Amino acid sequence: MYKRRRSQEFKGHVEAVLKCLKRKGFKRIILIMDNAKAHTSRETRTFLEAHGLDVRPFYLPSYSPQLNEVDGRVNRRLKKDTCSNHTYRDIQELEQAARAYLKKHNSRHKLRGLT
Repeated sequence: MYKRRRSQEFKGHVEAVLKCLKRKGFKRIILIMDNAKAHTSRETRTFLEAHGLDVRPFYLPSYSPQLNEVDGRVNRRLKKDTCSNHTYRDIQELEQAARAYLKKHNSRHKLRGLT
């Protein structure tokens, strides 16, 4: 997990995703992003263009949280299920609970149709 949200960290994240997908045999991905500065910076656009067919960026329209599942439904459930009425000794314990929740949530979804 990255402590900052800059283009540099976002590129590292996309590189890790690409490595994982290549190991699984996927040829390309459609990367759905909001308009956060790290997603729209010149550095990020250049990086995505360099990957050509591997990554196809799709930007959500500005001010459309209803289209961003992560900002809406997933984050709301994560907060409700891991933060409400729970106490953690430190940030590491909270992070561990959030990771366990997301791992459980992600196990219900399979990558399909991207090959």
